[in-house]
Amino acid sequence: MAKNIKLIEVNEEDAGKRLDKFIASNSKKLSFVAIQKLLRTGKIRINKKKVLGSHKIEIGDEVSIPLNLLNNEKPKFYTFKELDENFKNFVTTSILYIDDDLIAVNKPAGIAVQGGSRVVSHVDGVLDYFRFDSPYRPQLLHRLDKSTSGILLLSRRPKATRRLTEAFRNREVKKQYVALLYGHMPKTKGSINAPLGQINIKNYEKTIFDLSGKESKTIYNVLWKGQYNSIKISLVEFEPETGRKHQIRAHCNYVGCSIIGDTKYSVKTYNIAGLEKEMFLHAKELGIPDIDGITIRVKCPIPNHMISACKLFNLPKNLWDI
Repeated sequence: MAKNIKLIEVNEEDAGKRLDKFIASNSKKLSFVAIQKLLRTGKIRINKKKVLGSHKIEIGDEVSIPLNLLNNEKPKFYTFKELDENFKNFVTTSILYIDDDLIAVNKPAGIAVQGGSRVVSHVDGVLDYFRFDSPYRPQLLHRLDKSTSGILLLSRRPKATRRLTEAFRNREVKKQYVALLYGHMPKTKGSINAPLGQINIKNYEKTIFDLSGKESKTIYNVLWKGQYNSIKISLVEFEPETGRKHQIRAHCNYVGCSIIGDTKYSVKTYNIAGLEKEMFLHAKELGIPDIDGITIRVKCPIPNHMISACKLFNLPKNLWDI
């Protein structure tokens, strides 16, 4: 064994634990964020291989940690602030794609992207945990509503921030969403062209149809429509061509449909089997132009609450198993 390496063998008591938690219990000075970075860069290894922190360890596995890391007094190895369990899980399991310019993460429903009144925990507050080997703090390139799940894009360096911000502004980033709705859309395929504006209602902002509002267009494709207990249900794919706040939600409201669980823009609710505890709108795919003009396509799996609903409504598996 090399003199500068601490080798820890997994015993029966620790078998089945997550690797990152095992390392944390055996190296009190290393922060959670440092452990994730050291695993990703291969400085900490298991059985001489690079493995993610979510890996479950087994009896006899050997974890190697450089002694200089264990003895390091530099503050860069300490966490910025303690993360709660939801955000620890988000940081360790959410990455869908990463390169030198960008990171795509899977944001769960219920996590806010940015802070505001009565919002303490949010993605913007933990972006330092996504630095990894970069000297720059990642930057948000767009937003998702707190209740919307799916792909959220971060830039990793200033040049990429400027390039990708311009790509969003010029509508070169193609966004695809999927939603479960109460009701049926006017046609199987089509577009909703309805200008939108904002109004304030009881201390919150809402997007509504407004003839003097901003041009807003959403293309849609009905993937499935049917009924559940005589209630009309649809699974619909959306591609917003413009990027207005709450655009898809407001356009669904405009045509007389409601995204299931969207209490802010609901036309009518039915509370089927308690489904309305979460909103059924998911950002499932992004097409991102890279520096050479080639489109990077990132896909995001359908979240569990939507899968459960699709099963309940007896939708074909190929529509939600992606």
